[in-house]
Amino acid sequence: MNVASNRSLRRAMRKSAGFTLIELMVAGSIAVVGLYATMSMSLAALRGNSEQRTSADAEEYAQHILATVQAESSMWVAEQPSQETPRYLINLPISPASGGEKNGTTGWLNVPGYAFGTDKRVGKLGADDQFYDPGVLLEIPADRGVRYCAHYRLTWVTVDLVRVDVRVSWPRPQVDADKYLACPVDMVNDLSNVGSVTLPTMVMRNVAVQ
Repeated sequence: MNVASNRSLRRAMRKSAGFTLIELMVAGSIAVVGLYATMSMSLAALRGNSEQRTSADAEEYAQHILATVQAESSMWVAEQPSQETPRYLINLPISPASGGEKNGTTGWLNVPGYAFGTDKRVGKLGADDQFYDPGVLLEIPADRGVRYCAHYRLTWVTVDLVRVDVRVSWPRPQVDADKYLACPVDMVNDLSNVGSVTLPTMVMRNVAVQ
């Protein structure tokens, strides 16, 4: 092989090596971009799953409150709930509305049972965990996931029928949760920072016990 051929061969090898290095750099860049995109999607999926779990827990909590009010309604036998009907229904307005919502609804109230203090948030068992049996409290400690605020509203429909609305709210991730420690009623209006679920039901006076 002559000198010219050797030079041509070395030149071709250098060109080949140069192209290979460029290809590696391009491939590496594509891999980094792909990894970043995958991580971003994974983090978004994790945040979505976390929000779904939080929403599901809030809905279960709201259902528990509704079930509690429904249980109370069995003790509502007089025209107006008395002290024998504790906690929720005792807050009904004195009489059904005769013309307008003002006298027929309580407006939004904090759920009974909150501890004294500025931090009124609760976990998924709510503010009345003393009503749960020990097995439930062992499975789901009352201090787990303390992020929820609950409010309810009672509205007369007829003289024996009341609509109950329960709203459970929570600060979204990466939000200053201290802003909502006191569980203000209007926190639900801060849509960008607060998530919420609202569930309704009807309860009827126990007219059978007369």
